Amino acid sequence: MSRVENQYAEAQQYLAGGVSSSTRVNQAIGRPLFFDRAAGCRVWDLDGREYIDLCCSHGATLIGHGDERVRAAVEEALERGAACSYENELHTNLARLLCETVPCLELVRFTGSGTEATLHCIRLARASTGRRKLLKFEGNFHGYHDQVMYSSLDEEGASLPAGEFRQLSAGMPPGLDDHLIEVPYNDVAALEQVFAERGHEIAAAICEAVYYNAGCVQPRQEWITALRQLTAQHGAILIFDEVLSAFRMAPGGAQQHLGVTPDLCTIGKAVGGGYPLSVFGGRREIMERLMPQGDSQHSGTYNGHPSAVAAATAAISIYRETDFYAHVNQVGKRLFDGLNQQFQRHGVDAHVQGLGARFGVYFGIGEEVRDYRTALRHDREKMLRFIASSISEGVYFHDYGGVACHHGFCRATEIADVDEALERLDRAIGKM
Repeated sequence: MSRVENQYAEAQQYLAGGVSSSTRVNQAIGRPLFFDRAAGCRVWDLDGREYIDLCCSHGATLIGHGDERVRAAVEEALERGAACSYENELHTNLARLLCETVPCLELVRFTGSGTEATLHCIRLARASTGRRKLLKFEGNFHGYHDQVMYSSLDEEGASLPAGEFRQLSAGMPPGLDDHLIEVPYNDVAALEQVFAERGHEIAAAICEAVYYNAGCVQPRQEWITALRQLTAQHGAILIFDEVLSAFRMAPGGAQQHLGVTPDLCTIGKAVGGGYPLSVFGGRREIMERLMPQGDSQHSGTYNGHPSAVAAATAAISIYRETDFYAHVNQVGKRLFDGLNQQFQRHGVDAHVQGLGARFGVYFGIGEEVRDYRTALRHDREKMLRFIASSISEGVYFHDYGGVACHHGFCRATEIADVDEALERLDRAIGKM
């Protein structure tokens, strides 16, 4: 057995499932890869095998592994003791930078995960409106708390009877779905109908502004514009869940890219520059409902840990550099075009959809994917074969166990790295 295999066997003796997070088992190979070190756009496993990283910490490592500027900021915070659960000037500096960068942010709070961020936004919306109903959209992912772990589709992708939901995890109490409404993503008619019938009940509408969790599904401009108009018209709060989309294609995230400003947003993954931090924030009058000014609770010992806040401040300063996204777009075009050409040359029915530094690969769908139900037609078996073959050639993709996954690259990726990745992927696709 290799060191990776030995480590997995040992981990299963002490960690539930052998992992610290359920989705870290890569379904394409049936186990996690245990990485020993990382630098730039590359990672090395315990056996010393090198991979070009097209997962990038599920989107958290947007700059690159081990960036010296982020590391220097963290080391400075550590030298000062990194006392957690106290306030210091680092918190104010980061909050100011975020409010200057992301369009909707007037006040922010720091938290530990995207799950926490969406939970607090939903609670704030209910506190602010006095309403209960949450409008969400088919397939959009908003974390692992019980309020959002539901689907109005069955396991085959067919609609359940009106008002019925399927729980996405065991252990959830009954009744929480009474507070949910779900309609298709990118469907203007369904959106208009639900607000006409139930707009007075809706506390908030929450969506992935760019739906990366199904690969890379972009909203139709008329749909995202209608969503903004209808929420404002009916007194509902619009929440953009930008845990994954923030900083992907612009320093102000999807809301800057789309030209649509929500009332609240969540920001995660890339915000910490590879360190554990999430953020939620938005309009001042809503955020002032938080204690100690208001009556909605948000607290936590490790919220805004100095090391993560220092890393985030460095990271966002880098995202604001003038050449950051020009390079990202150049790398993305080379990678996406190259992969699409390889699929065509090898006769593989697949295509890439990408925006900024994240992308999806869809097998067996011959059209642009614009909604969750189309994404469900994705040939999962072929995707697993592609990922396994790519890993064998030294390109790391991750499979999460669901519909078409999101993949990505980091700013440290150069054109030469893309060309090397494409050479390896050409062999991988050929083996399929």
